[in-house]
Amino acid sequence: MKNLLLGNGINIQFGGVAYSSSFIMKRIKYQAKLDRYDELFGNKLTGTEIVNLLENFVEEANNIREGVYDDLATDSDTLDALKDFKYRYNTTIKNSHDIMLEDWFFVVHMFFLKNFDLEEHRISAMQGFEHLILDAIYNSGKIQEIYKEMKKYKKVKRFFNSFDNIYTLNYDNNIENLTQKKVYHLHGDFSVFANSENESNVLGYIRKKAGETVVLDNMKHCFCNALLNYSGKLKYKVITDSHRLIVEADNFADRYANDIIFKQELERLKEEKPLEYSMIMTKISHPELNMATEYYFDSFSKIEGELTIIGMSPNNDAHIFDAILSNKKLSKVIFYYYDEKDRAFIETYFPKRLFQCEKVDALWTRLDCKRKTYNCNYKLPYEHLDKFIEIFNALSDDFVSLETIIKEVNKIPQFEMKRLCQLVKIDMHKRNPFHTTTDEKEFLQQNASISYIALQEGILPSVLYMICIMNFEYIKEMA
Repeated sequence: MKNLLLGNGINIQFGGVAYSSSFIMKRIKYQAKLDRYDELFGNKLTGTEIVNLLENFVEEANNIREGVYDDLATDSDTLDALKDFKYRYNTTIKNSHDIMLEDWFFVVHMFFLKNFDLEEHRISAMQGFEHLILDAIYNSGKIQEIYKEMKKYKKVKRFFNSFDNIYTLNYDNNIENLTQKKVYHLHGDFSVFANSENESNVLGYIRKKAGETVVLDNMKHCFCNALLNYSGKLKYKVITDSHRLIVEADNFADRYANDIIFKQELERLKEEKPLEYSMIMTKISHPELNMATEYYFDSFSKIEGELTIIGMSPNNDAHIFDAILSNKKLSKVIFYYYDEKDRAFIETYFPKRLFQCEKVDALWTRLDCKRKTYNCNYKLPYEHLDKFIEIFNALSDDFVSLETIIKEVNKIPQFEMKRLCQLVKIDMHKRNPFHTTTDEKEFLQQNASISYIALQEGILPSVLYMICIMNFEYIKEMA
């Protein structure tokens, strides 16, 4: 059997840097500035407060890095995560987007260990960060369109279709749209609601009947069954607990009919844990409902034959590699690496008889899908660039060096510049169709909106401002 496991690298390959951690985190800031999270937080947290919260947590992250909170780490999960965090963040963290996505959950975890008097707010805080990160990953739905780029390459579709089983750590549905095959989401799926909101699950069914579900129509992706956490072990616990409950629930009806002790236990639950009692009785009455979310890890841990891994780092999600190493039915694991450090890690710590490392760039070459690069060498007004860059950075609230802007601008061909300018023009017209004078808030939101467009498209905000200046005449023509 040929098995495939995919990570986020596949989205970066075909969707660009828009799906890198830093771009995802930056999108949160600009969505917040556009007040697009008001309803998500019940109008109790403003966009400005969200931005300030992210910036304040940078100090917390540096405190963790510098050992200020070492004494708070007592359990093995926290100690392991702390050691790993310090190893990877060995210089001062300057910006919120410098903190990798799931590391945010460790920073928040340490914050609550320090501020134990706020412990009652831990769950809601974690959920808040989940919603923000999921929305930024979703990228206003653009992430679900990456398969359209993949379809342009015949060999790519043929390659993915050659696998018997496809597993993914990603939440998007691009691979199923590309291959029309079943894809098993080990960490959740944007198209499947969380257990508490899913009417096909027992808990979601109960909550729906009680009018307690909280899904927002324009933010459905934020309420999916995604697993986000700093620890692979903690994810694994959720996964295994869910699967165990699903298996146990298959026997509820039979035990209720034939097991006196089970009935007695239910009576006790009815008094002590009424929700658990209600869930069991609902499952008995409605066997078609799922008892919990299935994350397909049991299936993954039993795969046979060859496993190909693409777009994943060996330093993340240890539970995945533990399952691979424990599986005696695997004959070969082909690990496609992007970074030489990943290759070195695999070859140092994993058995050579099982793992075979190959450079992912060679795979993209074989599949004729390497992204085309440009070096346009535009004539820029170098004598005024410093002033322009200072203005662009101020407008975007995102400092980028002159050298970086020049380099990135020259990567973008003129036809792509025109497309980007059109997006900006459409947005500006939508926000201010009659070109009226705007107040300070509207001005700042227009800047935030332009910056968000840039990050959606995988370019830096200041670069988009430069492109607009370079193509100002074209923008005027579109008016």
